[in-house]
Amino acid sequence: MPVVNENDEIVGYKTRFECHHNRTYIHRAVDVALFNQEGKLIFQKRSTQKDLYPGYFTLSSTGHVSKGEMYEQAAARELKEEMGVEHILLKRISTFLVPAKSEIEMITLFTGSHNGPYIFPKDEVESIHYFSPKEINSVRDTITPSSLQSLKVLKIIL
Repeated sequence: MPVVNENDEIVGYKTRFECHHNRTYIHRAVDVALFNQEGKLIFQKRSTQKDLYPGYFTLSSTGHVSKGEMYEQAAARELKEEMGVEHILLKRISTFLVPAKSEIEMITLFTGSHNGPYIFPKDEVESIHYFSPKEINSVRDTITPSSLQSLKVLKIIL
């Protein structure tokens, strides 16, 4: 995976394991927040088989940027892999650092609209959930750190 500095400039490449277990390796990732026609945010509940944050809620689609890939390409790829969603217009919102327990990610956040259906791999995604902005607070303690930060950037939570 590309390793970047605080200015999002590539400074090297490390494995996923290295990036997830060494906070000095800032690596690129994407968060995609999809809203349905009712204005509800689509979340996925991560599979309990995941190595990081198993069973937690995360935004509609999240994932790492691969070597040679742009943020927009990674967002489209992750949407297809995790939700079965293709060919939708995504709006790039912001890029920001998210420090977590064992890693630091440089996240680029995208938003879009989609009403389903969603087709997801069970080894990655346990289920799909729809939350209004008010309902998100009821599951706040089980939302991944990057998704919490993205929700703050979107001004959905404080």
